[in-house]
Amino acid sequence: MTDQELSPADAALRERITELSVHIPCGGIRGPLQQPSAAYPHLPVKWQSCRHEDSAQRWAGHDISREYDLCIICCKATAGGSTRWSWLACENCRTLNHELGETGIGVLPLGRHSLMNGHAISGGANIEEQAARMAQFVERQRRLHTWRDREYGRLASDFEADVDVPLRLWQAHWPPSLDASRDAFARLLRWLSSTQDTQD
Repeated sequence: MTDQELSPADAALRERITELSVHIPCGGIRGPLQQPSAAYPHLPVKWQSCRHEDSAQRWAGHDISREYDLCIICCKATAGGSTRWSWLACENCRTLNHELGETGIGVLPLGRHSLMNGHAISGGANIEEQAARMAQFVERQRRLHTWRDREYGRLASDFEADVDVPLRLWQAHWPPSLDASRDAFARLLRWLSSTQDTQD
């Protein structure tokens, strides 16, 4: 997509936002991933969109046209990547998830692709049983996204409702850390338990 194809609103947005920012209405991170430099003034700017733009930027050769998202658990650190083999959670939350698995409680499906979470349907085995496990995986990821919306809403309430907050300022206000991930994880597990989530 070229600048000429942008709507007036999207063009104005790209003039206004000069660094990666959290769009408070949706929690999507949007903004430039590259900036022209003095040495390379004509370097094209790679833009990451959120769902509220008129025409979201699409990147050729990528599964997903996003490099960064807020962690699906703590909503403070970043996760993501432009392939379907990317993580939905930050490194700290993935570490805690791994530790949870070692206790025998079961791990949360934090990989974007089902295979990253050990789920696939293959021939030669009980297809109905595999399909049931896949359906459970899909439901568990749906519940994680519900949690993310709840947790993000709690954190975003500290900001004005219709602004873009630079990611660096979001993280200065809500610093990512292992302790922050631990706190979010504990509340997530209580929420899952209170809503009768079933773990593998």
